[in-house]
Amino acid sequence: MAIIYQNSGPLGQHIAVWSISETYDELVLFLNNESFLKEIHTLGLKSELRINQKIAAGILLQHILKENINIFYDELGKPLLKNHVGNISISNTKEFVTVIYHPHKPVGIDIEIPSEKIVKIAPKFINQKEQNWINRSQLPAYKNYFTVWCVKESLFKLIGGGGIDFKDHILVNEPNENTGELHFLKSNQEAHFTYHLLTVEDLLISFIVGN
Repeated sequence: MAIIYQNSGPLGQHIAVWSISETYDELVLFLNNESFLKEIHTLGLKSELRINQKIAAGILLQHILKENINIFYDELGKPLLKNHVGNISISNTKEFVTVIYHPHKPVGIDIEIPSEKIVKIAPKFINQKEQNWINRSQLPAYKNYFTVWCVKESLFKLIGGGGIDFKDHILVNEPNENTGELHFLKSNQEAHFTYHLLTVEDLLISFIVGN
């Protein structure tokens, strides 16, 4: 099995990462879940990579929960477990897929492959307070930009719903030893969260466990 990372943390979360090197037919053998496959095919995905990413997510959750699972997506595209207690979040980039599961609390996760290309679009999601601590940091700017982007994506997946402006509604504070605080403020909605960062090979992962 191509699980390159797995961990059960003190917050009650379970995280796993899959690196896809298998074909569709090979992945299906790992999954062995016809009803889940049917659910994937109802999504109408055309890309084999996107289909394989969905299958890999199912395999990871099957591995974490030690049983066959089914996932459905709500009207906003948020993944939910069918007939199973707990909350999940899923993220993928290219051949890498990650999932997080918590038996009680809402969760959000994002996975990225940092590159300098993000510098061009950073002004679209970086606010001035974030830019201030990025300017003081000894790390290359693009790495901090990716941290902010990854954290905001993980929060977006935890909250669900649309209409969230990454630049105006979310403030990510500077991380300290791979954890940090963030503030969400939109209209009359306000919340504070703690985010956590993982580095797996060349990948950056951010996850949040809600209240």
